[in-house]
Amino acid sequence: MYPQENGKKVKLYTGSYNAPVVTGDGSVYLGNGQGICLWEFDESTGEVRLEESWPEALNASWLTISPDGKMLYAVNELDDYEGTMGGALSAYRIDMQGHLAADSILPVMGAAPCHVSCDGSGRHVFTANYNGGSMSCFQLSPDGGLAEMDGQLVHSFGEKENADGRERLRHPVRQEKPHVHSAAVKDGFVWVADLGTDEISCYELDEEGKPGKCAASVFLEAGSGPRSFAFSQAGNMVYVTCELKNRIAVYRWEKEERRLSFVQMVSSLPEEDAGVESSIGGIVLSDDGRYIYVGNRGADTIGVFAVDNDGLLSPVQWISSEGKNPRGFTLAPSGGWLLAANQDSDNLVVFEREPDTGLLRKKKVYEAGAVVCLLFAE
Repeated sequence: MYPQENGKKVKLYTGSYNAPVVTGDGSVYLGNGQGICLWEFDESTGEVRLEESWPEALNASWLTISPDGKMLYAVNELDDYEGTMGGALSAYRIDMQGHLAADSILPVMGAAPCHVSCDGSGRHVFTANYNGGSMSCFQLSPDGGLAEMDGQLVHSFGEKENADGRERLRHPVRQEKPHVHSAAVKDGFVWVADLGTDEISCYELDEEGKPGKCAASVFLEAGSGPRSFAFSQAGNMVYVTCELKNRIAVYRWEKEERRLSFVQMVSSLPEEDAGVESSIGGIVLSDDGRYIYVGNRGADTIGVFAVDNDGLLSPVQWISSEGKNPRGFTLAPSGGWLLAANQDSDNLVVFEREPDTGLLRKKKVYEAGAVVCLLFAE
């Protein structure tokens, strides 16, 4: 396996569910997580040690760190924060040991925010509000705290979204309205995936890091449910998980022309699992761009796909996630490990990873309640 760096220990943050929230199928979910947790991960052994938790961080289902590494931003995936009929966004200061101090919190004015990202200049933060069908834009103060919400994109079902009879082909429960699932920043653009409308779109950021007009958008096959993004390092390839079809969509992005072109669609499941009730969730691309990892929730596997020189995908492995609902996972900074959290079985699994082949092998299993996001502080 990968030759690990002896004695190197790195900080890992996890976010989890610990308060009621309405889920995609309309039911109410209450996880037994600890909010945000700080762990120490040993790159030489694969061991994980819990250092501290912040249970007051309610439903911190996605985390991101500012470009300068001094701030951590977390969504609070709630349906009614302080009577606003929506969730919230929290900002924390990170000290030299990786510990957090609460700085500021603002309502996102949209229900169930489930994703957050920061623009490259550190001036704005964006949240994807799943049940609100919207993306909120927040201006940051010079010291990294939350200043104000200074913009919001709200999706709806209009003529464009219902063209070609698409309204008859949507999932009747999961796509009853727009559901913005991701707002991911890459190379001066913020990319938005709407599981409810089957649309992915991108918006160019101005000098202040604020989105302008839509630069490009495409509709996937009706009923696809686009969820999460991964981008090639050069930014010319875009990979999208399609939750409701268990597929990975591949697009080529021509930045100068502002053009998205369809390239490939592959199943996230092997043929023998085609009848299993499952839904693809997260997606991670290795730093060298050679392998993509996806979580199959229901089949409860991690799928490994090789990326060829043209950006096309081919499967190389499906391995048990060693739990139920592998929603959150990430690669360690060394590239020698993949850490996956199984939300419904309350465990965190450490897999050894072979960089040359991309293959995974289970190493260790730890208790971790309702964790859905993992983020290394490099």
